[in-house]
Amino acid sequence: MAFFDLLFGSGIDLRKMKVKLREVDRERRKYFMEMRKLSSRQSAMIEQIKRGRRDGNQIEVDYVWEELKDIKHDFAFNRRAARISNLEGIALKKYIRGLERLEKRKDKDGVSKLLQRIRTSGLDAKLAMQQIDEEAYMDELNATLDDLGLDVDADYVDEDPEKARFLADIDVINEAEGVGNFDEALRAENELRQKLETDETA
Repeated sequence: MAFFDLLFGSGIDLRKMKVKLREVDRERRKYFMEMRKLSSRQSAMIEQIKRGRRDGNQIEVDYVWEELKDIKHDFAFNRRAARISNLEGIALKKYIRGLERLEKRKDKDGVSKLLQRIRTSGLDAKLAMQQIDEEAYMDELNATLDDLGLDVDADYVDEDPEKARFLADIDVINEAEGVGNFDEALRAENELRQKLETDETA
């Protein structure tokens, strides 16, 4: 059963949603960790192939190349799974904030309308597409809340500039890894580590 159908099939449970959010966050971190491991293995294999070519060892080159192709497929799988987990987490955070606002108002009718809107949103179908359209997903996600006048982002402001800079650097690394530019990702990650290790304000 699809993610949102399974979570909201029998109604809305705020506690269950928060538990699910933690599970989704763990899943997302697991996929990104696996991508890091695959990236390291890929870098090592590239070095093996370079060495094999220099030494004229075609058997090693052919063997490592086949392993490298397997890693490429594994990386694509984990990248897609991480993107889906990330989008699921974004939706859950927004829905939790919206539901908390409705419960604070004691708006039972609003809760029922939110549940119905989620069920007809088509978010599961968007996540199941071969090529995930993140913009269309976010538009539909926001529409499910906007229809009820729940602008959950309006009261959510990240006022931590250091965190914002750090996450911007993380996004650069993830984007580079996502397109297979592992040298750029490694360079950016080393720079980030250096920033963290030499930050005198910590």
